[in-house]
Amino acid sequence: MGRKHVALQRRVARVLSSWNDPHDTRPYPELDIVRHVDVAEDGEVNLTVKPARPHCPCCLLDLDALRKRLSEVKGVTYVQVNVVDIPAAPRWTRAVNR
Repeated sequence: MGRKHVALQRRVARVLSSWNDPHDTRPYPELDIVRHVDVAEDGEVNLTVKPARPHCPCCLLDLDALRKRLSEVKGVTYVQVNVVDIPAAPRWTRAVNR
């Protein structure tokens, strides 16, 4: 694994570690919202999440804002958010990645 890839992973991790849930003061990692993160060497980021409140529109907007923020990280070429373990997860995934 190259230095550039490690630096990219670190930048993505920094954003995720400081991103707070809209209903909580704690960041995503403490709330077990982020289930899996994959940062490819070409800059593609795949993020698997389980929202804390599956029927809350502001959680959907927050995931959209997180996707946009991650896409602004230096070196990131594409961000895909996959929503899992909630009712209508495929619809949430489509909405966030529209």
